[in-house]
Amino acid sequence: MTAEATRAALTGATARGEPTAVTLPPARSDLVRSALRRHAKGVAVVTVGGERPAGFCVTSLASLSLDPPLMSFTVGLRSSSWEAVRDATWVMVQLLAAGQEEVARVFAGPRHARFGPRTPWHRDALGLPALDGVLARFVLAPVSMRPVGDHALVIGLVVRADRAADAGPLVHHEGTFVDLPGPLGTTGPDH
Repeated sequence: MTAEATRAALTGATARGEPTAVTLPPARSDLVRSALRRHAKGVAVVTVGGERPAGFCVTSLASLSLDPPLMSFTVGLRSSSWEAVRDATWVMVQLLAAGQEEVARVFAGPRHARFGPRTPWHRDALGLPALDGVLARFVLAPVSMRPVGDHALVIGLVVRADRAADAGPLVHHEGTFVDLPGPLGTTGPDH
């Protein structure tokens, strides 16, 4: 849905035919971005299999339901990974551990460098790229992909969930990565 279509939907009628209360224009995107920097977010990497693996860093991961188990994330419609996600049967979502800032930076950077020598990874039984040292991995079967503004909202059924490293999480806050302590004060995937 484009920004115009979103505005039109918000200022239209409800399912019962009543007008909505939204009459103010949307906030400026730079102000929204600045305010959202204050929200600490877990850092994840989404990977997709294939002959040439694809992957990207996300902070938009959300658990939507436990019965059935559903998760969501967003991917930019202009990103180099969108086509791979759109055509995927399965995607892997991996929660990054404290100490994996370099992995986050690699997957937030240029596509050609993501699965290079700086990234320890292997293929799992489904052929999906699995990063080493992560906190947890989820395999999702996408069930819904909906354009929302300049991104696509992807909702996936969790078909596998595995805890991996026993460490603290990597979070993103105020434009920087922060390592949080994990169980018994551990911080990185090597503990």
